[in-house]
Amino acid sequence: MAEIDTLEAQREAIATIRGYIYQFDASILAVLGATGGDTVTVEGVEDFDVLSGDADTHGQVKYYEAQKLTDAAVRDAILPMLEGFLRYLPEIRKRKRYILYGHFKLAPDEAPTYTLTDMQRILVHRPYKVDKTTGEKVRIELNLQAKAGASDEDLADFCCRFSVRLSESFDTHRTRVIAELTAALGVSKIEAEAYSYPSALTAMAALSTAATRPLRTTSRAEFLQLIRPDVAIYSAWALREEGESAYCRKIRELYFARLNIDSRDRFFVLALADVDGTDELHGLVQHIIGRWSSHRMGRKPAKERYAPYFFFPGLSETVLAELKGRLVNDGHRITDGYAYYGASFSTDHLMLPQTQDYPVSGRFVGNAEEFEKALSVAKRARLVIQLYTGDPYVIMPTIQHIAIPVNSASMARKIV
Repeated sequence: MAEIDTLEAQREAIATIRGYIYQFDASILAVLGATGGDTVTVEGVEDFDVLSGDADTHGQVKYYEAQKLTDAAVRDAILPMLEGFLRYLPEIRKRKRYILYGHFKLAPDEAPTYTLTDMQRILVHRPYKVDKTTGEKVRIELNLQAKAGASDEDLADFCCRFSVRLSESFDTHRTRVIAELTAALGVSKIEAEAYSYPSALTAMAALSTAATRPLRTTSRAEFLQLIRPDVAIYSAWALREEGESAYCRKIRELYFARLNIDSRDRFFVLALADVDGTDELHGLVQHIIGRWSSHRMGRKPAKERYAPYFFFPGLSETVLAELKGRLVNDGHRITDGYAYYGASFSTDHLMLPQTQDYPVSGRFVGNAEEFEKALSVAKRARLVIQLYTGDPYVIMPTIQHIAIPVNSASMARKIV
């Protein structure tokens, strides 16, 4: 392939990818704009369908950064819409609405409207065809209205239900999506850019590729629940794309810029790589205790004191015991739910108050059952902070949760 052909193919591929992302962004906006009992189906009748009590709105998305809004562009979009519209019974047609949503290189300042005469003109297609006798290209005329079996009355009815919604260029459109996510989720702009938008894009891609229509259908509330910051997982692609230093800095700014100043129960779930031995874990836990425990604050009122909880999924009992022993040798007072050798696990012992006389600096649970019990009896607002390699530990969606992929214990230490 010639170099110019390679470059042309690359441009076409980029345009195709941008078109898909633009469609996802438009579908995200459709979901965020849904109200009440509305549902949105992606890849349904059209690219997105907003289904409400009194109307079904079907939107087809086009992104043409190098093409004008012409009759041909409109025709390509509306022909499948019209053919679908004609298949409905008259009563069902009354609730149908159709939107051509997109961006074009050149378009009027205001979205055009189309009368019956306009639509009849648009549906006359004049392609070229090769004359078999002479071998020359000749233009032929196809009446697509007649081919679809649409009467003038049908077409006039369709015109009343069809509209064009002109939208922004790729980057400006994405900025609007991020702004809508910022408002809907009540997060900062930087969090929406780095966290919420990637989560929304991933969720929309998953919806779009689901096998059945019910699985491709969501509501505004359901979609926000999927991507809300306290349950969604920070996208692992950010770690790959941005590099470790930039990634750690961004996560620290988002979630850990301020020291622990409020009295809530924080559960650190540390599922790290096998190469991280006791020395690395010991250093990480020491660091977390230093920043996230009030055990050294002598004058802090008892009700405002706090100490982090630690859970290490997959860590052996032997290594955990060694880790706790090293912390005790460092002079830390810890609790682990066991009042004496041979005792049963007790959340009362795990949650012994931190006082000046007994300054508990860390609380440890040894397995999933103990972890769930501790979560269930915590009396203050709960926050699970998970730092993991591989697959994250599954946390109940009712609990506020931040899950952050890391490569190592030393990387986790840079973040918290």
